[in-house]
Amino acid sequence: MSDSEALKVFSRSAVTCEMVDFLAASTASVLRVEKPKAPVSKLGSLLVTPKVVTLKSFIRRLIEYSNVRTPTLMASLVFLNRLRHALPGNAVGSETTLHRIFLAALILSAKSLNDSSPLNKHWTAYTDGLLTNAEVNAAERDLIGLLHWDLTVRESELVAVLEPFLVGIRNDLARRLQNETRSKQECYRLSSRSSRSLASASSKLSLFSASSYSLASVKSSDSLRAPLRDKTSALNRSALAV
Repeated sequence: MSDSEALKVFSRSAVTCEMVDFLAASTASVLRVEKPKAPVSKLGSLLVTPKVVTLKSFIRRLIEYSNVRTPTLMASLVFLNRLRHALPGNAVGSETTLHRIFLAALILSAKSLNDSSPLNKHWTAYTDGLLTNAEVNAAERDLIGLLHWDLTVRESELVAVLEPFLVGIRNDLARRLQNETRSKQECYRLSSRSSRSLASASSKLSLFSASSYSLASVKSSDSLRAPLRDKTSALNRSALAV
């Protein structure tokens, strides 16, 4: 079963929790995050430590706010994979670096695959205050530079990054094709059997008609011969009488 057919089936599927988990894991694999000492702010007599939203929750919010579809969402994996290979192995980011990386990859995917997509100010609003518009713009520019302006999404790369999802689809398509082939073969066998039965019945009817004709011919011949035999017998009796 071709990869193109599997991709078409996958692109029509709805966004699932498994996709979100896979996106978060793929983003987290791009670089190592070093959590700094949490800054503390004083609110009255309370010490407040700001907490960054988890990457999974961040991705879910972006999906919900932007209403992004599966093809655009999952194509961001191509840019994440390229970035992982472009960065040095000892690259380290801050706590929000992964959020910026994923958002930048999603923005590039949306702009590359769609005729129209949200503006960066809209994406900034979708972060619920986590990032400023300047930070979103900077994240996009940095990612474009690291990718050397190669923003083309190739099918071969899509197949590679989506293999965990495509393998099941290919198996389902192969089973469906196998079942259809078996069904066609069974229909062909039934059709052939029916044709042979009809041919056999037709042959028997032909033989029966020929036999009936032969019997009728014999009877007709005998009926014609009977008067001749009667006349011959009468002539013989007349000759004897003379």
